[in-house]
Amino acid sequence: MTSTSARVRPGWANRSPRHGLAVFAAVNAVAAGGGAIALLAGWTDFGDRLDQRLPFDSLVLAGLALAAIVALPLSGLAVLAWRGDPRAGRVAVGTGVVLVAWIVVQLAFLRAFSVFQPTYVVIGVLFVVAGRRGS
Repeated sequence: MTSTSARVRPGWANRSPRHGLAVFAAVNAVAAGGGAIALLAGWTDFGDRLDQRLPFDSLVLAGLALAAIVALPLSGLAVLAWRGDPRAGRVAVGTGVVLVAWIVVQLAFLRAFSVFQPTYVVIGVLFVVAGRRGS
């Protein structure tokens, strides 16, 4: 006796690649948002020498920029990708390019190296690749 019924997979296994993109974007949005909040609240800084290299020596401005330029676009991408919006691929490419540019600008202002910089360049490139693949 043969069965024609399909094998039932757990709910998480039925998720499409777009859900992976959404989760990846959301995790990075939360990290950027947390960093922005820490800067805005004065819970973290870059050290006296590097803080002076910020525009207007302002951690608040740095926190607002991190929120507006990194956290908000990543949050928007997470929502679009989760919903399966056809714009998600283009937004992923744009968000990845902006993330890489953010690191370049950061290097230009701070003139200091952090392990986070190459990590986020790679993450930005991954968003570009995912977006170009239409995930």
